[in-house]
Amino acid sequence: MNPTPLTSPVLIGRDAELTTIAEAAGQVRLGHGRALFVTGEAGIGKSRLIRDAGRAVTGMTVLSGRATVAGTSMPFRPLVEALNTRLRVGPTPTGPELEPFRPALSRLFPEWRADGAAGSGAGESTLVLAEGVLRLLAVLGREQPLLLVLEDLHDADPETLEVLGYLTANLAGLPVLVLASLRTGPSPALDLAYRLRRDHDVPLLALSALTPAQVTQLAAQCLRTDPADLPDRLADRLARNSDGVPFVVEELLAGMMASGALRQHDARWHSDHDLAGPVPVTVVRAVADRADRLGPPGRRLLEAAAVIGARFPLAVLHSMLEQTAEATDELLRAATAAHLLRPDPTDPDWYAFRHALIATALLGELPHRERSRLAATAARALAARYPDLPGELCPLAAELRLAAGDSAGAAHLLAQAGDRALAQGAANSAATLLERAHHLLRSCGDRPGSVAVLERLLTALEEIGEFDRAQGLVNAVLALPDLTTAEAIALHSRLGWMAFHGGRTADAESRIAAARMLLGPDAGAAQLAAVDVVHAHVLSLQEGRADEAERVALRAATEAERVPLPEVVCRARQLLALMARRRGFAEADRHLLEVLRVAEEHRLPLWRIRASIRLASNRMIQTGHSEQLRQARAAAWAMGAVHTGYEADASLAMHDVFYGRYDEALRGAGECAAAMVRFGKAGDLRYALAVQAAAHAHRADRAGMEAALAEFARRGGLDSYHMPIVHGLSRAFCALLEEDRPAARCELDAARAFDERRDTIYYQYGRYGLALLLDVLAGGAGRREYEEVAAHPAAALRWNRQFVHFADAVLLGATGAAGPAATALARACEAAAVFPTAHRLGLRLVAEAALEHGWGDPARWLREAELHFQTIGTPWVAAACRTLIRRAGQRAPQRRTGHDLLPPRLRERGVTVREHEVLLLLAERHGNKEIARRLYLSHRTVEKHVASLLRKLDQPHRSALCDYAAAMPAPGHGEPAG
Repeated sequence: MNPTPLTSPVLIGRDAELTTIAEAAGQVRLGHGRALFVTGEAGIGKSRLIRDAGRAVTGMTVLSGRATVAGTSMPFRPLVEALNTRLRVGPTPTGPELEPFRPALSRLFPEWRADGAAGSGAGESTLVLAEGVLRLLAVLGREQPLLLVLEDLHDADPETLEVLGYLTANLAGLPVLVLASLRTGPSPALDLAYRLRRDHDVPLLALSALTPAQVTQLAAQCLRTDPADLPDRLADRLARNSDGVPFVVEELLAGMMASGALRQHDARWHSDHDLAGPVPVTVVRAVADRADRLGPPGRRLLEAAAVIGARFPLAVLHSMLEQTAEATDELLRAATAAHLLRPDPTDPDWYAFRHALIATALLGELPHRERSRLAATAARALAARYPDLPGELCPLAAELRLAAGDSAGAAHLLAQAGDRALAQGAANSAATLLERAHHLLRSCGDRPGSVAVLERLLTALEEIGEFDRAQGLVNAVLALPDLTTAEAIALHSRLGWMAFHGGRTADAESRIAAARMLLGPDAGAAQLAAVDVVHAHVLSLQEGRADEAERVALRAATEAERVPLPEVVCRARQLLALMARRRGFAEADRHLLEVLRVAEEHRLPLWRIRASIRLASNRMIQTGHSEQLRQARAAAWAMGAVHTGYEADASLAMHDVFYGRYDEALRGAGECAAAMVRFGKAGDLRYALAVQAAAHAHRADRAGMEAALAEFARRGGLDSYHMPIVHGLSRAFCALLEEDRPAARCELDAARAFDERRDTIYYQYGRYGLALLLDVLAGGAGRREYEEVAAHPAAALRWNRQFVHFADAVLLGATGAAGPAATALARACEAAAVFPTAHRLGLRLVAEAALEHGWGDPARWLREAELHFQTIGTPWVAAACRTLIRRAGQRAPQRRTGHDLLPPRLRERGVTVREHEVLLLLAERHGNKEIARRLYLSHRTVEKHVASLLRKLDQPHRSALCDYAAAMPAPGHGEPAG
């Protein structure tokens, strides 16, 4: 007779949980991504619930992965196992949204790495990889909705949890159901589950113990009989001793059957013993009894396997037992038949305990000396069978050596595993492994080894932003009596850079001061360069110390080139390029070309692409042409430099603003902003929001601009170096398109004040162009002021150059020099040709001055400007152009029908286009005098329009009319015109 399987063919007591999972699966089939976490103590039935749920949901591809104890130090193991469920049996997914992330995904799937590719994606953050996994799931989900199962996350590595948190927070719109399991009890995984439940309403299904009635059902199902046919007192005994844990129920039944206390006869179960007697009542005893029944060889096999772990490679077990392969295989079959072991479904060369608690129970029975002996034997066998110790075998070998008492050997293996994790971009796992290695080496008295490991550990801690943890480790080492001065300087410098990079400028300054105190007259170039590059960056943020920062950065670059220290050279030259912009872009480009040379020479692909992006950005700023930046951006995405690619995208979005491509700008900046929110990159997010504000401002969409700026402020932007964009390219430009020149001048003054307080990296905000033109028009600047601005290198930038030439034309026209004024205007129009809105704004402003001084053809310029502003939906400046055309004695275009501007509800009430223009200004609570000034109307005419609006719109008074106007959508952004 075949032995009775000791598992129930049906799931007992989990109907509510299965219903919840089925409902979530239904939502996922409709394209609404969901996530569920299943928690409970060991043996409570988490895996069984998930397995049955996977069978129950139909029309979904199931991707399953499981974390293991050894896998805690193997980054991404559950994710790789789950995704390979599909990737190993189907074609490689493709798609334009996936391609930029293929280098990052090659960290999970090395076979995806393109031959000869410069980048592997390892330099990018885990969040970039998480975005890649998200996109991969989206592509796979097009074939069929996905059920992503990740089990035993209490044993998962930090990177897996980080990716899982990212996925779960961004599932909206994806046909993916994430179903994860973990044990109760303190763990990072449980912290993640609670956080996701709080922040994203992710359900947490906590499995409770079975009731006595459910235990009875479970026992009957395991024994394939009816509950009424169970032997007397069996159900009571199981309920009392199992605490309602299904695994314990099964183990107790197995122990009773193995001991003969429970046997089957004539299709019924009988008990020949008093079940209240010495039947094993704990899992440990039950497992030990069943192991003993396999005989001494079987017990030794199980003990050897348990020392290795819940999963173990067969080849190592064969080597440990010193017996024939046939004998070992026979014992494995016997242990499998006894429901103690099972083949590992993920690897045919591995076996696993049927439940991790079985291995734990066996280890609990082993004396310490025997466990150490077996661990040493296993470590030797593992190294002999797998000399390179790939993947999870390296940390496994370290744990075995540690259990065997070989702390030094374990430390070196942990350091090796940590270095591998760091190279793979798994900084969290690397930090855990390297910190253990560091402490073990210190405890062994290996001070040089521990300091060397600490250097790599600091790199990992910088990646994950753990400055305080790094500082504690460094301070402990700095207190060692035998630490050399060179080592102390290196540690201070390293921690100083980490502090600066993390935004802790005061800590960085403190570390640099400590390092300088240790530098002697014979300090080497490497020491000087390491200190100087951090010091230069700190100085660059301090008011009035820009020149000193440049001197120190140049010294750092020079010393680093002598060593060489290529990374330090690149850091220093990049800072020099940024600061050299004050004197023009030629010098800045020379520094960037040096970065490019060093990166090529030392094979630093990320620095090469960064330098290419910045060179191309400089060219775009100077000339207005973006082709080079688009090529560099494509190269960044192709090599998987995702953050650098988004940086280029944001620059291109601002370029689209200048070029009048506002929809493209908003789309590009919006995509950047969404990515930066997911990646947690506050600085890049603020820039993307500033670009969005500028895109709205350049078509006079004040409501859109203010919404973007409110988010900008909420994200900490008011103290950022992006403020010149806010004042000059957003608020000032929007005010000019609203014909509010005083407000524009005020904003430009605010931008200049910020610039003088903190050197800006933006030179197109107005100081070297637009502000000059407004000052000349207002009579506040003459030829001397013009020459001062025109001589500045920033005035040569194409965006600024157009306004400088417009200002020159106004000055020349005011002196009666009509010919030179026309020549200056032609130069302005040539520079402005690629900037459609700025070009027409310049024509509108210059035409008013030309009318006053009688030169040029202002009516023609105004017609061109009026048509442009009418087309893009900026009514105030279009109306001003028409008024000025009439002032020139010519007939202005008739826009009174205004079908492209008037919302249907206003047209139905008989509101005219001119009344609509007045209404738009009433939304901002302007008085009649200001409205008259902005629309070039008389005060009396404005009064008539306001009275007409009150009557046509049924408003009781002016305040109510203003409220009505404020509630209307902006032109072109709400209710469609008829």
